Amino acid sequence: MQEKIEWKMLDPASKKIWRLKGIIFFGLIWLLALVAFIFEWFYDTSNAEKDITLFVFFVITICILVLLCIYNFWVSMYYNNYRYALGKEGLLINRGIWWKYKRTVPYARIQHISVDQGPIEQIFGLYRVNSYTAGTGSMGGASAGSRITGPEGQILGVRNPVPLKEEIMRRVLPFRTGDGVTDITTSSSNKIIEELQAIRKALEKE
Repeated sequence: MQEKIEWKMLDPASKKIWRLKGIIFFGLIWLLALVAFIFEWFYDTSNAEKDITLFVFFVITICILVLLCIYNFWVSMYYNNYRYALGKEGLLINRGIWWKYKRTVPYARIQHISVDQGPIEQIFGLYRVNSYTAGTGSMGGASAGSRITGPEGQILGVRNPVPLKEEIMRRVLPFRTGDGVTDITTSSSNKIIEELQAIRKALEKE
């Protein structure tokens, strides 16, 4: 029987965050162009050179506005294509427009879950929930000088991250034994215990 997956979308405020980041990025580019324009305007001696400078600045401004409009359109498409779900065996993340990104992070490999929030996310009250595996390092090892390559699974735009983090950890725990650092499936650990008991019984008979 095929697993029924309940896909979830990000909080709608995620689009506002991405658009604000785009405005800041393209705004900084426009400000650099403005500074260059002012510098050239006051140092150009002839009216012809000033006309060229003004024309170039006007073209740059139009290009930036066009790129900003394209970016806003991309944000809407990206948001509509972003889905995540808690599957039976792992965390599922689907996203992307032209290049589709589909990732499954097995619960057995997850070592640590972290929640972070950037300055813009703080304005809108959204968080990122990050899943770290043995291959990507964990935030817990950062103080020891571990090299962190980033989370293998990242869920953006979460309004209330604590229940999601707890639910992921609840699904991770059955796949762990011992100290929770080494991921061993429950079925594998049971087999090991059964084999040890069989060896013990064989030794007792001897």
